[in-house]
Amino acid sequence: MADPKKCELTVTLDQEASRTEGGVIETRIWEDEGWKRGLSSRAVVMLSLGGGIGLGLWIGTGTALESAGPAGCIIAYGLVVIAIYIEFLSIGEMTCYKPIHGGYIRQCMEYVDKAAAFAMGMNLWFGWVMTIPSEIIACINVLQYWKSTTHFPMVGYISIFVAVSAIPNLFAVRKYGYVEIFMTSIKIFSIISTMIFLFLMASGALPATHGALVFHYWKTPGGFNNGFKGICKAMLQAAFSCPSAGWVAVTAGEMKDPRRTVKRSVNPLFWRMFMFYWVNIWLVGMCVPYNSPNLANKGTLASPFIIAIREGGAPAFADLINAMILITVLSASITSFYVASRCLTHMSDLSIIHHAFGAKDAAGRPWVSLLCSGILGGGLTYLNLDSTSKQVYTWFSSLVGVATFCNWLLIYVSHIRFREGLKAQNIDHKSLPFRCRGAPYVQYFGVLLIICFLGAQLYFAIFPFTGHPSAKNFFSAYITVPLFILDYFLYKFWFKTKIVAPKEMDFSPAVYFDAIDRDEQEEERENPSPKPTIVERIWALRTIIV
Repeated sequence: MADPKKCELTVTLDQEASRTEGGVIETRIWEDEGWKRGLSSRAVVMLSLGGGIGLGLWIGTGTALESAGPAGCIIAYGLVVIAIYIEFLSIGEMTCYKPIHGGYIRQCMEYVDKAAAFAMGMNLWFGWVMTIPSEIIACINVLQYWKSTTHFPMVGYISIFVAVSAIPNLFAVRKYGYVEIFMTSIKIFSIISTMIFLFLMASGALPATHGALVFHYWKTPGGFNNGFKGICKAMLQAAFSCPSAGWVAVTAGEMKDPRRTVKRSVNPLFWRMFMFYWVNIWLVGMCVPYNSPNLANKGTLASPFIIAIREGGAPAFADLINAMILITVLSASITSFYVASRCLTHMSDLSIIHHAFGAKDAAGRPWVSLLCSGILGGGLTYLNLDSTSKQVYTWFSSLVGVATFCNWLLIYVSHIRFREGLKAQNIDHKSLPFRCRGAPYVQYFGVLLIICFLGAQLYFAIFPFTGHPSAKNFFSAYITVPLFILDYFLYKFWFKTKIVAPKEMDFSPAVYFDAIDRDEQEEERENPSPKPTIVERIWALRTIIV
């Protein structure tokens, strides 16, 4: 890789290349903002892949299965996976071109409107703060799988897990990356192990099943449950569960080699996510019926994976997987602290909110945002003392699911505007280091898809499974949308923001990374890399999974 110092830019690097109608752009103002580029490409990939693998996969799939049935789950997760793929392509193209701090909050501000960026940022922060109590409550429920742990007071468990989730975020970003690599490796091992077990169970290779299951449970009790409403609820669970491409954008300002990392990560990350979630949904639907009484249990006793393993006659393996699930969910809780704090800090760095939230120490840790996110997220966890854990989980996962749809909508709009800006400034989209083929039409389709999702969730919020329509049901399931709209218009009217014109969009930071790319290409021509041996090629296949 070329030494970035060779490409170091002065404040007005290449003034002619960075000049717009308004004059010279100071290209260094975006560069650091106190961040430390300490995340390796492997840490970013593992963070992106493993950060979203937690409660939603292990327990949430059971909630979705119980609500919609196996066929309903396939439809719900399939639609959400399509939306996520469009998100991956959109974020990949924008972030690879300008891999700088601020994530898709910055992209929304620079290509759409500062008010929209505020609404997205608050929505994103709110969603991740809501995820903290969900994951911590899940940690407690997973631990209580073993009856000997049920005698310890709940408040003690909450306090311990809040502290354990917060402590890794006090490490420097490079050491934090090592923590994520270790925990994600455990997650991947546990997922692959359960996939193999479920496949053997579905195919009849286990004596306990007395023959192949295949689609037996699709016939009895059936493929669908609760009709359209069941699919609506399963879509919320899918949005809460599935990993997002947002990790790539959020960590762009802390990557060692950002453009190369983004370019090499986006597509492989999506296909790994597709395998871990989509394939697992098929297998779970084959091995566990949606009317299984065990799905109504508490904690991992309601996990379809644990249910299947126990019914497959492997209780010792169920204990091992439960221990791995505990590590998995704890890791997701740690990651929730990380992303929530970065959301506030990015908004502060971009002057969207008060600069106090952007305060960082010498190691680049955003301590004010970490403190705010930790106090609120940890405090909300104590709601579990007065409500059942399943009820609290349902509230939080519904809020996060709807918030996720709103964020995806703005990501698609940001990308549509990004392409308009390139066209207005005569920048050929074919020259981009990573391209989204079919843009902007796939983004228009994504917008339509999200509007349909939000409409379906509105219907479900007004007409729930049981009972009559009520304000309580509506606001517990849909309050994110009115808050999102309120955030946008309050900020817009108070600060009188305007939609960014395509010719005014700032693409100058890309000059810095273009220079690095040219340097690397020149170095590669002068010193070409040797062709990999057969052993090296075989070893490289491991990256399909990890």
